[in-house]
Amino acid sequence: MNIPDNVLSAGNQQERLPDNIENLHYYLAGFVDGEGSFSVTIHRHKNRFGWVIDPLFQVYQHKDNAFILYIFKKTFQCGYVSEKGGNPSCFVYCADNISQLEQIVIPFFERYPLIGEKYSNFLLFREVVHRLSKKMHKTKNGFIEIVKICFQMNRKGKYRKNSLTSILQSLEESSETIRQTSKESGMI
Repeated sequence: MNIPDNVLSAGNQQERLPDNIENLHYYLAGFVDGEGSFSVTIHRHKNRFGWVIDPLFQVYQHKDNAFILYIFKKTFQCGYVSEKGGNPSCFVYCADNISQLEQIVIPFFERYPLIGEKYSNFLLFREVVHRLSKKMHKTKNGFIEIVKICFQMNRKGKYRKNSLTSILQSLEESSETIRQTSKESGMI
């Protein structure tokens, strides 16, 4: 779905937008409290530790009301809008670039704070993004600390595909494999 910028000026949609940009920003923050999410996926990848950490900010909406997602895109000047996989009647605004999350999305929600449990998730999300931007995930200890923060988010990782234990065990196994390989090649 590709909606041009002028969709925001179309008919009654524009009339319903607050005249005051500050009010619009508070509206968008409230909208995220109900329809948005701050999440961090941890999935297998052929890199140093065998896992990659990917933060993602999303807002969902039915296709009949997808124009609101383009208001997010226009407000943040980053991210993209697409169909939600497996559900063609639902669309999603996504921002997943670390620098855009750190420089645009996070400061927005620091200025227009969320309320309730989502605020707690936002704080943890902010910490993960900050640590990733500082390259703290490049060390094993830094990576483990970030993973542990991720498992504090969104109901303590209840719906995660991989458990904290399985991720941490795989890190130990990969470290042991590296030690054994290095020992056998005479590097240790």
